Amino acid sequence: MFKFNKNVSISVGNVYAVKLPDGRYGAIRIIDKQDRSTTLITTPYISDRLPNIDDKKLKQTLVQNRFFFDGQKAGSIVDGKPPKELIFIGNIQMKEERRFPGYSGDWDKDTGIEAYYEWRWEHDRENFEIEIRQDEERMARESLAKVQAPKKMMSEEMFWSIISLVDGEDIETAIQKLAGLGVRNIKQFEETLSYKLFQLDTEEHARNIGVYSYKDENEHFSADLFLYFRCAVITKGRDFYELVLQNPILMLKNDTCEPLLDLASEAYELRTGKDFDYETGCDYETFSNYKGWE
Repeated sequence: MFKFNKNVSISVGNVYAVKLPDGRYGAIRIIDKQDRSTTLITTPYISDRLPNIDDKKLKQTLVQNRFFFDGQKAGSIVDGKPPKELIFIGNIQMKEERRFPGYSGDWDKDTGIEAYYEWRWEHDRENFEIEIRQDEERMARESLAKVQAPKKMMSEEMFWSIISLVDGEDIETAIQKLAGLGVRNIKQFEETLSYKLFQLDTEEHARNIGVYSYKDENEHFSADLFLYFRCAVITKGRDFYELVLQNPILMLKNDTCEPLLDLASEAYELRTGKDFDYETGCDYETFSNYKGWE
């Protein structure tokens, strides 16, 4: 067993231990590798000792039940280089399931932390919920310090014509179309999308998403899930979006569309072959719209 170093290649089947916030160890397993992207799953292993490669839990996938996950398997696609904190355990060759929730950004030292969150949910739920709420409140306070004003946006006609190509959670056709419009339009699309999501970020809209609705500051509310609900509203088109903007009670109760958040970055990478590094004038993360949450 040894810490990751640049001479160790990331290969399908490799198992790595990850250090958890409380000092214990979790473990991840690599199930696919394509260029800069790595697909991995988080195993249910959690212990104060490093795992042995023969441990049966290293062949399993963690099932998540905290908050709104409701049985979702823990896995993701990450980009970039693995963190130096990874500890190589060994290699397990087995038939793998390839479908997981989606892209999680760059690989960092928190990748694979889900086993810790699930343990907290089962054994220390009350304190865990308090900490999550405090983190969200801190993020909200930090967002207030930012000036929220959109930069140059795409024309309404062009923006909604691209949105019309999104089919459920399938954004491939829209990616192709946007990539063909060039870098300037890709940035303006991202600016427009961010601003429209920002406009939907209000307490009244959050109170109208069904069983996951915002109740008050003492009950858990998923900021991420509310963002994905807002994405789905936009995929329904201009008329529906404007109707919901004025009438929060019409917010969708079941549909989400997280992939919409990646549309511009995927188009930019397709167009240029480079990562999309662009900061919008408005932050679409939940609680960023201060006036909407006064």
